[in-house]
Amino acid sequence: MHREHEEMHQPSRRRRPPREVERPSATIRYEPVAEPEPWCSFCSWDLILILLVMLGAGCFILLHLYLYPNLEKVAPLPNIDPENAPYTWGTYRPHMYFGLRTRSPMSPLFGMMWYEQPNTIQRPHIRHWCNQDDRLPGYYWYEADGRHFGKQNISEAHKGVIQTDWINDANGFAARVKLNMAPGRRYNVILYLSAQEIGTRFRLGKHLSDVFHGYNELLGKFTMSLRLKDNTKLQTSHSVMLTDEKIPIDRYHDFVVDNTQAYNAPNQPLNYILNEKHNDEEGKFIAVQLNLGSQAEFDIILQTEKLKGMKPEEFTNILRIRSYNFNKKYENVFQLAGKNYTKTQLKMAKVSLSNMLGSVGYWYGHNRVLFNGIVQPYGPHVLFSAVPSRPFFPRGFLWDEGFHQMLIRKMDSKMTLEAIASWMNAMDTSGWIPREMIVGSEAEAKVPAEFIPQKNDVANPPTLFYVMDKLVNDEKTVGRYAGILKLLYPRLEKWFHWIRITQSGPTRTTYRWRGRNETIKTELNPKTLSSGLDDFPRASHPSDLEYHLDLRCWLALASRVLNRLAKSYGTDADYQRTAKAMEELNNFDSLVKDHWSEEAQGFFDYGKHSFDVALSPVPTPGSPRQFEYQRVTSRAPSYTLVSDAFGYNNLFPMMLKLIPSKSPILKSMLDKIRDPKILWTNYGLRSISRSSPYYMARNTEHDPPYWRGYIWINVNYMVLSSLRHYADQPGPYRENAENIFSELRANLVKNLATQFQKTGFLWENYDDRTGEGRGCHPFTGWSSLILLIMSDNLDT
Repeated sequence: MHREHEEMHQPSRRRRPPREVERPSATIRYEPVAEPEPWCSFCSWDLILILLVMLGAGCFILLHLYLYPNLEKVAPLPNIDPENAPYTWGTYRPHMYFGLRTRSPMSPLFGMMWYEQPNTIQRPHIRHWCNQDDRLPGYYWYEADGRHFGKQNISEAHKGVIQTDWINDANGFAARVKLNMAPGRRYNVILYLSAQEIGTRFRLGKHLSDVFHGYNELLGKFTMSLRLKDNTKLQTSHSVMLTDEKIPIDRYHDFVVDNTQAYNAPNQPLNYILNEKHNDEEGKFIAVQLNLGSQAEFDIILQTEKLKGMKPEEFTNILRIRSYNFNKKYENVFQLAGKNYTKTQLKMAKVSLSNMLGSVGYWYGHNRVLFNGIVQPYGPHVLFSAVPSRPFFPRGFLWDEGFHQMLIRKMDSKMTLEAIASWMNAMDTSGWIPREMIVGSEAEAKVPAEFIPQKNDVANPPTLFYVMDKLVNDEKTVGRYAGILKLLYPRLEKWFHWIRITQSGPTRTTYRWRGRNETIKTELNPKTLSSGLDDFPRASHPSDLEYHLDLRCWLALASRVLNRLAKSYGTDADYQRTAKAMEELNNFDSLVKDHWSEEAQGFFDYGKHSFDVALSPVPTPGSPRQFEYQRVTSRAPSYTLVSDAFGYNNLFPMMLKLIPSKSPILKSMLDKIRDPKILWTNYGLRSISRSSPYYMARNTEHDPPYWRGYIWINVNYMVLSSLRHYADQPGPYRENAENIFSELRANLVKNLATQFQKTGFLWENYDDRTGEGRGCHPFTGWSSLILLIMSDNLDT
């Protein structure tokens, strides 16, 4: 996954020579004429200056557009679910502890904030957007289908729990919030609606039963009502806020706190309430605050002309039915009952799926692209995608999304196709797709400004082909969604050709990730962010003559998928063309010729590489310390296979099933996987061999190792998938593959469940020495593949 960004060299562009402007000659007068009044007598110099500036600006804009054309998007694919998606509410604001919206740019935004009521006057710490700094012991959807309902527990530091359940119906929704907190503590809960387009207006009601009402072009007239459970008492009357002020979306919680006042009634404890003195008559941001005790329960209903009021028992019944249907389908698909898994392991498995589905998001707007040396808006986009992590990465990542959809497709293949179509709609006319989709103000608010622009010459692993490989071989999916697959085929082919052309290597069968920095001196091994493996070691000295093993293997997989699609939905010419590409890219002899080292018994990258590289202090006069750590070599680099770095990258020929099942090369790969001195641990496969000089090596003085030893679940899943394949194929290594499969699966399940029970989270990666979770959390992106690992239908 790409978690860092680096600058890439932009080639200078030759400009056209400036055009010569033909100047008219002076007019010759043959007859005496009356002298006209000087034009400056009725035109001020200020006006002249303004006109000249405007003329210059206009010329600059026209010249820029002429010399530097903008990125152009492909025409959007038809909406797969046009009747429901724009009107149906869901948890499509994944960065929030509890937030809802519909899949339309006109949708109002619903959100919940809360904080513990202090006993003395101090600024409260509000929970609103998911944040690791909140240090919550745990929060996750434990049942959610990503479409119709969800059930979530949020644990507070003192072992209290907030439960948020929700359902949708027609174009409205209902939710139930329960507080079960430590005795004696008090909490203030704020619920709000925010308008995203000018036609949405809110007004205040008079009672909790119609606390808000308003109008929206998408929903029509609506009312929000709150209903307290009989034994729930407010500490003080509810307070409300309504403003027509434009509030930045990442400042909602600050705005609420800034407009909070202390209320200290006689013989009563201190209470904070919303300041109601400056409320507008109508506006675009509206909020209500409930001051509650340690035990409380209330329902929220957004009523529309299509969805009228809902009684408590109606909500309970609908939620129960949807929960039952979800659990029934879950067991039918994954069949975990009766497999001797522990309660913790089973809980972890269901949370893995539910939190991924409950974290699917919707975004609308432009992202920013560095194109021809200038950052330009590119869009607008409509993105529907899962996310890696609610607090840390609540946006779309191209290479992560293929792994997300490997799991989602098992429960909802239509949702998977909707997500893939959404990513295909982000394509430009050349076939490029941004590797990160930072779309709209909500997404941008979670990313430092310097990391937002994407670069349109940088690729990313085409993992959507990984999930498409399963979809096109699933008879039920093909039978039900043939029309969608037919529409996706030409987009996927365009993407494939863009990668193959723009990331080509020095020879026809070799390929190179673009984006490595050839001039940087402060990195031990310049990163390859475009590969998704970030700091995994490549050739020590980047050059145009290097080529990369994993990219070659990704294209081989993509060619197989395209050939299958062409056979079903293309012409005979399409099928012949894709068959030729498939034959060329899946040629094992060619792969061995380009990447195999007989001496090292492995597949490797090739490039300008030194086997003696280190970070050492180098004198730098003028710097504060008079030195900086730079890459130094004691042996000059030469063009060779990069055989001192064996790890995840080197497993791709096996993971993508390019090695014949009877080849002795397969035995070599299996031996390396099972060797504790290389990749094997009791917690999963580490990302690089312990014997490599890059194992746990920092890439810069301040840049710790990332893909240099830690255990990543997505690659372990790919290895298990391939082991299952080779265990089922005829050949001399079946039994070995079966044994490694069983051991590796058991190690992964045991360790992830241990860490889940210990910490309450799934993690970004895991320590290869202790098994402890590392990186950001909760990370229910590709770490959720542990559910597929636990099931017997891991690769079907």
